Amino acid sequence: MNSQNFLKRIFIHLTARNIFIILGVFIIFFVALKSPVDPDMGWHLADGEYLLNHHLKAAQKDIFSHSMAEFPLIMHEWVTDIWMFAVSRWLNLFVLSVIFAIITTFAFLLVTLGIKAKLEYKITAAILAAIASLPITGVRPQMITLLGLALVIYIIFQFRKNPDTRKICWLPAIFFLWVNFHGGFAVGLFFIAVFLAVEMAKRVLIFGMRKFGLRFQNYPVSPKGNILFERHPAMWARISRSEIFLKFGKILEENTLALGKIAKLGIIFSASALATLANPYSWRVYIEVVTTIFDEYAKQNIGEWLPVTAQNPMSWQFLIYLTLLGILLLFSWRKLDCSYLLVALPFLYLGFASWRHMPVFLIISTPFWVYIVEMITGGELERIMHRKWFLALMVLAVFLLGRQQIYPVWKTSFSIEKLAFDGGYPFGAVKYLQENPIEGNMLNEYNWGGFLIWQYPEKKVYIDGRMPSWRLGDFKIFEEFNNTVRYNEGWEKTLEKYDIDFAILYSNWANDTAYLKIGWKKVYSDGLASIYRRP
Repeated sequence: MNSQNFLKRIFIHLTARNIFIILGVFIIFFVALKSPVDPDMGWHLADGEYLLNHHLKAAQKDIFSHSMAEFPLIMHEWVTDIWMFAVSRWLNLFVLSVIFAIITTFAFLLVTLGIKAKLEYKITAAILAAIASLPITGVRPQMITLLGLALVIYIIFQFRKNPDTRKICWLPAIFFLWVNFHGGFAVGLFFIAVFLAVEMAKRVLIFGMRKFGLRFQNYPVSPKGNILFERHPAMWARISRSEIFLKFGKILEENTLALGKIAKLGIIFSASALATLANPYSWRVYIEVVTTIFDEYAKQNIGEWLPVTAQNPMSWQFLIYLTLLGILLLFSWRKLDCSYLLVALPFLYLGFASWRHMPVFLIISTPFWVYIVEMITGGELERIMHRKWFLALMVLAVFLLGRQQIYPVWKTSFSIEKLAFDGGYPFGAVKYLQENPIEGNMLNEYNWGGFLIWQYPEKKVYIDGRMPSWRLGDFKIFEEFNNTVRYNEGWEKTLEKYDIDFAILYSNWANDTAYLKIGWKKVYSDGLASIYRRP
């Protein structure tokens, strides 16, 4: 009887609107569901295993490479690495993929919830943003930064609507967790700093407008005079009393935080920044942030770090997204939140500066899609979502999308060979090395470092995805790697410097020519990888 009442209550609330919302959430989830083939996943799992085996004590020097063994390591996502490893070991990689899809789904939903609009508009906006993010979502700790940023934006929106809300007091706790889950916490601090700067600039403008109005309030002007031909004092006096000037000032005042509230947010911001020092590396965690941001060499030599330009094929989807967003914002200018637009502009610049910052801008720009959907669709969305044929199409879309996404993720998650094939990793070469061990140090491809750390722990790697910005003095390991695999003059010195006994590299004629020329023997080769051994 109780179960019947429970089901009855569910069906009572199962309106067309609620069905639309539920189906929309499933669409976002399936769009975000990706196979666990990220190049860095392997070393994240190995990090987690190391931390559990060492009683959660973070390493202070590199533990996976022979080339940078003395580098002062910073495991800035150490907590994430632990639970990623725990899930993969005690459950499976499919569950790990599902968890990251849920994190991504929450990020795109949460960032819209602080906006005053109907939920169906927010769901639609989140769907559009999630689809635009297809190239960058996946089983990556960066998704935690997207969720953290979405949470910060949600709280800031709540604070704007109600400056007395206590939700703002949660920010230090959020940043304490964030700094231990992922190094992208700096994006959240930057967002609050930009928001504070915009609010302060608006407050300064209001102060200037008041001073301007007071200065000319008693200056006589001719009611019939033309503003273009009056003397300057009379012209300024007429402007200060104009309806546009007064209305703009009123709107600006209504949409700007009071100085006391700005000060309150400033204190919370300072507390949040201090909270980020509560990590195993204290202030040193910022070294990782700064070196990554200002590493020009990495920005010029790693695909996802390249700037957004029409010449870079990876940028085309982002440029199309920006063009569409800009055009639709022009049609939605009446609904546009100008203050938030000003806050978003620095993140647009970051997005253009490096393709890897695109996910951040996608989260930042998602609220704009709420305004766009609301302005363009109006009441039509509410009417159409009550049509049975429309809901039937959504159910079909969810079914087809789910079938398309779940099967490959499931298949990849339970077969390392399939995972390696989909990710382009040297499964066959690793199997050969395990069956035919080779003594000595290894040289490896940058993109394979994470996979080798995970699947071939018997040997320390030369380089992996943690290391593009690592440097000791003037020495940069990633630059040395590029000089070596591009066979620049003196490339053989790397082999002698690290006493390399074998190299696992891409199968191509350039590698064959270079290593056979110096007398090395190719002991294994398939369509993807070759292994070269010192004689």
